[in-house]
Amino acid sequence: MSSNWMGNLDMLAQEGVINFDAPAFVMGTKPRYVGNPRLSQMQPFPGPIPEAPLINQPQPLVDEFQKQDNNNHVKNPTWKKVLFGLVATGTLIFAGYKFKKTLIPYAKKACTNISSFCKNSWNKFTGLFKKKKTP
Repeated sequence: MSSNWMGNLDMLAQEGVINFDAPAFVMGTKPRYVGNPRLSQMQPFPGPIPEAPLINQPQPLVDEFQKQDNNNHVKNPTWKKVLFGLVATGTLIFAGYKFKKTLIPYAKKACTNISSFCKNSWNKFTGLFKKKKTP
């Protein structure tokens, strides 16, 4: 068995939380002391009480971004890129041809709305800098 639990029980006895040799009781051996071990001749630790180990702290600069040079990403050949471009352009042209009766009036209306918005906005902006005529 690990001696960590024994040390913990001895520390509890040393601080007066329990008043007997708990590791000896658990293991079924002869007790080393009775009561608080500070008062007895037999201390649970030979020499000074061991310090608790420090929790491992992260090393400095562990959380920074470090570029990884692995070449595992996908590299598409040029012919695939050209083929995709041709298919996408063809699809757009076909859709425009099929829906031109619907799209042309909508596009004209959208262009007139955008142009009127721009004109009105420009007139409002330039109107801020014009002097008002006083009667």
